[in-house]
Amino acid sequence: MKQEDYLREKIRSLAPQECTTPDRLVRGLRRCAFQGRALAYAVDVWEAICRDENCLRVISLAGAMVPAGMGELVATLLERGLLDVVVCTGATIAHDLCNICADGRQAHYIGDPFADDVELRELEINRVYDTYVTEAAFYHAEHILDMMLKDLDYERHGDLRVIPTAEFCRQVGQRLEGRGILTVAARMGVPIFIPAISDSELGLNVVAANERNWFGDGSRLVFDTLADVEHFGRLICGKPRAGLVSVGGGVPRNWAQQIYPFLNMKTREEKAPATGYQYGVRITTDRPEFGGLSGCTISESKSWGKYEKQAKEATVISDAAIALPLMVSALLERLGTTG
Repeated sequence: MKQEDYLREKIRSLAPQECTTPDRLVRGLRRCAFQGRALAYAVDVWEAICRDENCLRVISLAGAMVPAGMGELVATLLERGLLDVVVCTGATIAHDLCNICADGRQAHYIGDPFADDVELRELEINRVYDTYVTEAAFYHAEHILDMMLKDLDYERHGDLRVIPTAEFCRQVGQRLEGRGILTVAARMGVPIFIPAISDSELGLNVVAANERNWFGDGSRLVFDTLADVEHFGRLICGKPRAGLVSVGGGVPRNWAQQIYPFLNMKTREEKAPATGYQYGVRITTDRPEFGGLSGCTISESKSWGKYEKQAKEATVISDAAIALPLMVSALLERLGTTG
């Protein structure tokens, strides 16, 4: 190649007077550098996911997005019809439930990352970096959830009350008043899958209810997370294409991605195996060098068949509490769904 083949387009300094809306700012970042340009391209890919009517739109949520104040972003995406599936941690829904049940629909407080944690423990205040949530908020949400457990519809197998996590979230969300991820998803008919539900206050609440014989007949509530995999597989197969927006990594990201290896296990003898996600957007601070799934690149995931060879993809190396609000705001503006 010649020098001019590399020097095709110049950097354009960002003019603040032109950045009068979120989308104008993001579009301006396209001709800047580093993670600003990466973020701009990620919004382009996310827009393509949303505009593709034959695409199943999936989001995976790890970390403490609800305590960070990001819950309303997800609720708005759900309400605007821009998400078809949510895969998240149990903590995401536990904190969301705390908000729904709290006065003013907010249970979290601005905190101090350098606070005296021993004193916080004595005061029954839990710290999520620079954010506080009280034990009382969890107790209140647990009490409201307990009141619902007996009324949910389960499959009975002897002394077991069996329910997939998506069905559990749907039924709980339908019974709650107030706005949150759980309630808006239920209203919009969007399933919420929680593959590691036992790793959360939400799961622990159910374990505690089982141990104190909450149902009064010796029966126990059991989550059928394998049925969730089958349910998600049917949703993936129901659309020609699928796109995944991963906020953080962890179990939600891997669970959402592993659906294509699962589908290929089922169709191993067929000539047309599942091809993987056609779109991928990733917001992360994790590194690939340590071998963990959270830092795994989309390219590495292609070796597992989780993404199509020519998948349209973008990665933003950023704190999601910075990137996600800007990306969602620009996306909604671009799609004309900000009202």
